[in-house]
Amino acid sequence: MTGPSTADPAAAEAVFAPAEQALLDALPVAGVVADVGPGSGTSTVRLAERAGCVYAVDNDEAMLAMVRERAERAGVGDRVRTVLHNLDDGPVPLPEPVSLIWSGACVHHALSWQEAVSGLAGLLAPGGVLALGEGGLPARCLPWDVGVGRPGLEARLDAAHNEWFTAWFDSRPGVVREVRGWPGLLRSAGLEQVTSRSTLLDLPAPLAAAVQEVVLAELAARVGRAQAFLAKDDRAAWNSLLDRTSPMWLGNCEDLALLTARTVHIGTKP
Repeated sequence: MTGPSTADPAAAEAVFAPAEQALLDALPVAGVVADVGPGSGTSTVRLAERAGCVYAVDNDEAMLAMVRERAERAGVGDRVRTVLHNLDDGPVPLPEPVSLIWSGACVHHALSWQEAVSGLAGLLAPGGVLALGEGGLPARCLPWDVGVGRPGLEARLDAAHNEWFTAWFDSRPGVVREVRGWPGLLRSAGLEQVTSRSTLLDLPAPLAAAVQEVVLAELAARVGRAQAFLAKDDRAAWNSLLDRTSPMWLGNCEDLALLTARTVHIGTKP
């Protein structure tokens, strides 16, 4: 069985950048802002191009080093300051209030989503905006029937991956189950004018080689995480589809595509 893997972070971010860029372009970026969970720094650089200062916050020093390197290459290194911090350790120790916090696919890792959201809201200056890139729609990459195993393979992977995430989420000591959606959490943190918007990423077949590599790596990562929750025949099918030596390798599939949606939830501090 193919084990957990993922595409190079920078390569993956480059593929998904258009969807994220559309969300970032709609945000009020000015003055001092923060990027919480910046990945390899794509969003940090885009924010720094419009802001005077960006605090990039992550609990992984290796990722922060990538952010600094990318910012230097982009010529905005003097505007980016990195902060090593885990959201589960309490509010981020920023030295000043910020006008905007962008956090893409980060807060759902926190033990308490409400505490994390409230902690971020507390960093905002009056009138500041908290934008959480969370949710959206799972990627759709394959035809309904790929010729291996039963049709509907990708939909069953989504279900198995959800089971994996639920098991991971519940396994952590101190985790708090949250029954409200992200807009409700923003309101409970005292934010107003709460709204959500989504953007579509539609890359039809045939995919460019670089995009194909990212799609294959992301599928392999999902299968690797969810394999304990997949039926035996589905595990065998994915093993064949992700094996580069197999005649059924997905890299030879002319119908491989990428269709997904990214969602951002926004609230303003009164």
